[in-house]
Amino acid sequence: MKRGFTLLELVVVLALLSVLLILLFPPLYRRSLSGQELFKNRLTSLLQSSFSFEGAPELCVDFKRGLFTVNSQAVELPYPPETLVSPGLLISSKVTSTYCFQPSSAGYYLLNLKKGGDGYLSVLFLYPTGEALFLNLKESEEETLKDKVEKGRIAQWFSYYSF
Repeated sequence: MKRGFTLLELVVVLALLSVLLILLFPPLYRRSLSGQELFKNRLTSLLQSSFSFEGAPELCVDFKRGLFTVNSQAVELPYPPETLVSPGLLISSKVTSTYCFQPSSAGYYLLNLKKGGDGYLSVLFLYPTGEALFLNLKESEEETLKDKVEKGRIAQWFSYYSF
């Protein structure tokens, strides 16, 4: 009499292994990415998917809770938001706790997050394409970038700070 596994036993074992892998793989993958990388991926995908021919998306910055919302889908910010800048407008966390807007035209927008010390994580994004550039800046560079975005002269900043 030969001893071995039946086909049914092999299928059951493979099914159990596949269920375990399905349950364990996503948390392991999330751990391999840092919190900042997850934030960058999530924010970029939200911005890129926000374009619609029906109208501009609603963008909100909750300075108090540290959230950035695109069409009611929130992203938790890794650092406290300090300013939101668009051409002709500078909104500070010192002035308001929440600011919502709908971009009326194509342009650059800048979200500055205070990392601590004199460092900033600045998110420069373009509406309507949703392209985002994440910059680690010193306070002086962040001030210059805020000024250029507010005055609509973003090309000048890139000529000074080429990557």
